[in-house]
Amino acid sequence: MTQDDLDLLEGWVAPLLKRLTAKQRKTLAREMGVALRRSQRERIKAQRNVDGTPYTPRKGKKRERRARRRLRFIYEKPGHKPEEREIVNWIATPETYFGFDEQKAGALRTFKKVRIVRYLERDLTPVARPGARGQRSPDNKMFQKLMTAKYMRVDAKASGVAVGYEGRIARIARIHHEGLTDQVNAYVRHDYPERELLGATPDDIDMLVETILRHLDVPEG
Repeated sequence: MTQDDLDLLEGWVAPLLKRLTAKQRKTLAREMGVALRRSQRERIKAQRNVDGTPYTPRKGKKRERRARRRLRFIYEKPGHKPEEREIVNWIATPETYFGFDEQKAGALRTFKKVRIVRYLERDLTPVARPGARGQRSPDNKMFQKLMTAKYMRVDAKASGVAVGYEGRIARIARIHHEGLTDQVNAYVRHDYPERELLGATPDDIDMLVETILRHLDVPEG
């Protein structure tokens, strides 16, 4: 829907709405907002942009490395004496070990393998991956939380209605909607493909017009 379409619709509807009281206009706005939110939800559930094209699919799921329970070793940093260090829930990369140093730092730390003088203990018992937040939904569809009424809000007033997101969720939605670049963590930035979350299709416009006519009890011609 273009801005010209919106202007035409607003120009057509405005005189009709003057018949209603402020309370009646707010009621109509709420009805339109709920209906529009429902249509947005169905489109997102179908994983389609406003023009009907499918969302850019996710890349293949990354292979998850299994964390291990405990690793103790003698570590020597340049200019320091060798000392015993210990990390838990650790993961190995080709050049480093990464894990939680609860005794000395109380935080996540990285240790270079070339600086390890001697290993004291390597407990290979697998544990949950650090930072894991649960499994994806079985159907693996994107934006399932953003479809819900908890996040996709309807703001209805006598002067109009808005359907969208607020606060931190609005920022996340905008990144995906416009296909922006965002900072994943302190070291990684990611370019997200454009996947439209909000927008009015021709069917949405027809639905809104029918809602207005039904509310105003305008007879068919």
